[in-house]
Amino acid sequence: MSQDTAKRLNKYISETGYCSRREADKLIEQGRVTINGSIPEMGTKVQLGDDVCIDGKPVKSKERPVYIALNKPTGITCTTERDVPGNIVDFIGHNKRIFQLGAWTSLPMA
Repeated sequence: MSQDTAKRLNKYISETGYCSRREADKLIEQGRVTINGSIPEMGTKVQLGDDVCIDGKPVKSKERPVYIALNKPTGITCTTERDVPGNIVDFIGHNKRIFQLGAWTSLPMA
């Protein structure tokens, strides 16, 4: 994160799913949060590479989801079951787990 993309500590913590912003504020006030081993002041911003801990345990930001829109070719089956020949997971070949959101069917215009 550059200075432009740095986030307030309470927002960073809430975006990890650990707790809400208000609860994060309480943890910061109680001195339970550290950034790079130091107790921060309220309003401190988190930079890329900072080590944020709560009660000595690291807090990691969530990975950003990747969305793949695919016009599925004929012969590929919309299933995540790897034992089905021609399954969508093997066809896409993405290195992370894929969650299928559904299949759309386009109909010819009348």
